[in-house]
This record gives sequence, C-alpha cells and structure tokens, in this order.
Amino acid sequence: MKRWVIIFLLLLPVVAAQAEDYNRYDTLTVDVSVSSGIEKQDGQIQEISADLGFYPKEFAHQSILSEQFLSTPLASTTKTASTVLFSWEEDSTSYSYSSSSRVQTENDLVQIRAKVPYPTSADEAVAPYTLATDIIDITPEMSSLAEELIGGEDDLYTVVYILANWTQQNIAYNLSTLNVDAVQTSSWVLEHREGVCDELTNLFISLARSQGIPARFVSGIVYSNVNYDFGAHGWAEVYIDGQWIPVDVTFGTFGWIDPSHIKFQDELTSTEASVEYQWIGNDVAIDVDEVSVHGTLIDAEGVADTYVDVEIEALKDSVGPGSYVPVQITVTNPNSFYVPVQLHITKAPSVVGSNAKSILLTPHEERSVFWIVRVPEDIEYNFLYTTVLEVKTMYGGSASSDMFYAQGYEVMTQAESERVIGSLTVSEEKPYLDDVSVSCSTDKDLYYSTESATVLCVLGGNYQGADVCFQGDCVSAAPELTWSIDLSGQMSQRLLVSAEKDGKARYSYFDLQIVEIPSVTIENVEPQSLDFSDPVNLTFDIVSTSLVKNLEVSVERLGTFRIASLSGAKRIEVPVTGKNLFLEDITFSLHYSDELGRMYDSEQTVHVTVRNIPWYYKILRSILQLF
Repeated sequence: MKRWVIIFLLLLPVVAAQAEDYNRYDTLTVDVSVSSGIEKQDGQIQEISADLGFYPKEFAHQSILSEQFLSTPLASTTKTASTVLFSWEEDSTSYSYSSSSRVQTENDLVQIRAKVPYPTSADEAVAPYTLATDIIDITPEMSSLAEELIGGEDDLYTVVYILANWTQQNIAYNLSTLNVDAVQTSSWVLEHREGVCDELTNLFISLARSQGIPARFVSGIVYSNVNYDFGAHGWAEVYIDGQWIPVDVTFGTFGWIDPSHIKFQDELTSTEASVEYQWIGNDVAIDVDEVSVHGTLIDAEGVADTYVDVEIEALKDSVGPGSYVPVQITVTNPNSFYVPVQLHITKAPSVVGSNAKSILLTPHEERSVFWIVRVPEDIEYNFLYTTVLEVKTMYGGSASSDMFYAQGYEVMTQAESERVIGSLTVSEEKPYLDDVSVSCSTDKDLYYSTESATVLCVLGGNYQGADVCFQGDCVSAAPELTWSIDLSGQMSQRLLVSAEKDGKARYSYFDLQIVEIPSVTIENVEPQSLDFSDPVNLTFDIVSTSLVKNLEVSVERLGTFRIASLSGAKRIEVPVTGKNLFLEDITFSLHYSDELGRMYDSEQTVHVTVRNIPWYYKILRSILQLF
C-alpha cells in the first residue's frame, strides 16, 4: 500500500469592486455553500480523505447559526476548530462533499480607544506574524519604503493606516495577473505596481511585517456589485492592542469591513491549503474538482452606526462655465475611539482625480478633506444652473449641498482652486529624520536560545545630538553602537532601533532568528497489549517540539524510518505480529539535526504486553535480557 498526500489551493475568480448596498445594515444573514469532489482515474482505493479548511466558522462579529456537512458516498466527518475532515474507507469512482452554513455577520467597527505607541514589540503569541514567508516576502526596498512612509509617526493605528492607504492608492487592481499559475510575491507586486486582491493584501502585510507589525491573511467571500453576487476574496488583519483589526486594501476600508465579508480562515500566508487530500491504495490516480462557493442573502436587518458627522461645501458656489471649484468636506468623529473613514463623492458635475479618499480620525477629532470639481463649459446664456454636491461615507452616512454656475460669473481656474486648497490644508505628518542613516543587524543569522546576540548599529549623516534607543535603553549617537540581548525566553521576531533628534525620528528594523533546542519523542504507541499470534498495525507518533532535519527512527527488530524534516507530529504505521514484540520492550533510537546542523541522539523504550507467549520464547527472552 502507498500513502499519498495532495494539497489543493483555492483558485477562484475574485471580486474587483465593493458593493455598498449592504453597508448600512446592522446584520446580514447569508447561506453559504462550499462543495467539491474527487474523481478516481485509476487504481484501488482503500482509504481517502478530504480535509476542508475553506468554509465559514465562528469569529468576532460572525456567528454560525447552523451548519451541515454532506458527502457521497457517506463519509465519516470529524470537525476541529479549523477544518472538517471527510473520510471514506471504500473504493469508489467518485467522492463528493459539501459544507452548508447559515452565517450572521455584524456591521461593527473594531474600537481602539487609546493611542498604542509605535514602535512596539509583538506579543509572543503573534510574533510569527512579523516574519516573512515565501509569498509574503520582505525586501530592503519594502522596509525602506515603509520607513519612509511612516516617518516619525509614533501611533501604531496611524502607522497601519498609512501603509494600507499607500497600498490602496498606489497598486493598481489588475485582473490580468489571474492568468499566471500562482499568486505573485509581494516584491513582484511592488515592482510592477499591480495585482489582484490576494496580491495587494500580501504587499500590505509585507510592509506591515517589515516594520515588526503582526499582520495575517484572511480568506473568505464578499458581495460585489460587479456581478451582484458573492465571490472569493482576501483581506488582512493587523494586531493592535490585543485585537485583530480588519484591513481591506482592495476596497479601501481600514479598521472596518462591510458585513458582506464572510470570513473562512486566517493564515500566516496566502498560499495555505484550502483542502488537503490523503489516500491509501494501489496505483491510485485521482483528479480533484475546483472548490465551488456560493452565497445567498437571506436577510438584512437593522440600521448600522454611521460613526461620523459629515458636511460638504463648495468654497466658491457661484462660478462661470468651465470653472474648477474647490470643495471642502468636514468630517467629525464624536466617538472616544479611532474611526477610519472612506469618502466618496457620489454627485458632482465632474471630479478632478479619484472620487474616493480616506482619512483616519482620532477620538473626537475633526478633519477636512478637499476635492476639486469642474462645471460644464458649454452652457446656455440667461440660465442659472444648480447642481448637487453629495458625499457618502463607507458607513452609509452622507451630506449634500447646492452650488450654482452660469454664464457671466467669474471663471475659477484649476491653479486658483489648488491655491485655495493649499492655504487651508494642514500637514498631518510628523517630521522624518532624513539627514541621519541608521542600519542595524545581529552578529549571526541564527542563534540558540541559550546564547546571547549582539546588535550592531551603524550611523551616518548628521547624527550628532541624536538619541538612539533599543528596547528602552537610550544612548547618545555614535558611528557604531552595540547592544547585547540575552535570548533566554526570547523567540524569533522583528526588532527595531529608533533614532530621534529635534522632534524627528527614524527607525531601523532587523530580524532576530532563534533556533529552539529540539526534543523528539515517541508518543501514543498502540496497541498497548496484543496476543503473540495477532497480526496488528503498530502505530506511534513521532513528535518534535521544533524543526528537525534528517530524522532517523530505528525501531528494534522492525527497521528504520527516515524523514527529511519534521516539525510537529507524524504518525507511523507498521504491520507486525505479537511474535515481533515478544521482548515486550520496544526500543526507539532517534538520530536528527537542528537547523544549524547540530546532531542529536536519543533513545526511548516503550513497554507493551504480549499475551500467550510460548514457553520457549520466554526462555529466549530471558537469555536476551542478560545482555
């Protein structure tokens, strides 16, 4: 018999534009179905399973009202916190399975009430979400870009908003990248400035992680007014003040997502499997169907909070034909928590540039946003034209006002309009310390937790008078600075050093990679007892606390098992009889190396009971136990 494993990644048409139809509702109830199948092409199947992770589950602001798992032929189903396992123990030409869920989502902004200082160290539980992966990579260009965008900002929520807003504004949504065989890396997306929702999201996550901010990928479905249906979609979540904050850079919503977003799973990277298949059989060849996902709206109830007050005003409301008119939108946050707001000009003669802009309001803050609209040039004499200006927020709030234009009124040029806006605009950015360079790194690429690491920072430029701080230890700037880190109790994460001078700041980020001393053990040996003549499958788990390589497990009288790499647990199954185990003590000899190549050897003995051992085997066992 051969055991095979296949991982199936969900590749579905993705959603290109957001529907605002459901933004104003307090709750949505949606029926969601997920289905797929397996077609056997050849061979004899003894066992086969599909481990489905891509289906709705309970999350914050999302409840599962009911769910049902179906299969043909009838499979045994095992549900865990993150997957449902469909298992068949019969040979068939085809297998199908499905998940049907009734999901209720809440329209709710995740509330952050107090400033969270930036930079800050990641909690141990979320530290892995600060590290790069194969797709969500981190390059020096990304780190430099993120640092430049952030400047001296010291508010974590604002930092996340800056990175998300830049991604949404500067990376084009381009469906042509769907034609490639795999999701592009973040570095590719940054270079080409285009991608689909997964790729835009990955780049944002890379920018956040490059600055030590924990961020993760979320997959699910969302409603779109492109085809007026639900479709597969990906967005991000960022860890702030003990909460995971949603960020959808495709739709341009930060800190909040509309209730048509239905979350299926969150992931370290966007390439984690949607379905994993395993089977045991002879000469088996299978095809797996695409995963089909459908959503049907059942109910939309309640009126959601609009969170902000908004006003719109033309700064010159009576103008001549072809005029460029400055428009001011004033947004007030009456709440004691942060409110990110996306604004859309929905009614105007013509908008110069994009009709959408985003701002972030701190508690009780009032901010102004400016647009330029242009009135028609070809208008009749002797008529006074009235037009409506309207702005809407992503939360469903709106404001409107009238403006007038006619022949004979003064024509306002675009340059004049821009000068008016420039005189009213207040810079919200903190100064960036651009005349000092700081580059920090560790003295080795990998460490054991029993070691100490040395951090070396090299400063350049006009650094005299600057204070340089690492983990609360601040010293006066010098050409080279060093710190020592006791790695006991530490884990791999992205760290930073700050340089501050005259109210300006900049940061240097570097990765600390720690290799745990591995421990490999044998657990869950079954059966614990058997008859001397019984043919059984001896099963045991090989469990490793961290990544090990070139693992060899030699089982006395049964052979050697070789595994290239292991982190976690792997189950081994060996056909035996009680005769093979008549000594009743099974000795496992383990040989392996860690990531740095250090070799380890250990031995473990497990006792089993063998019944009805013949007298002459008992004598042999007594003799062997003398040596």
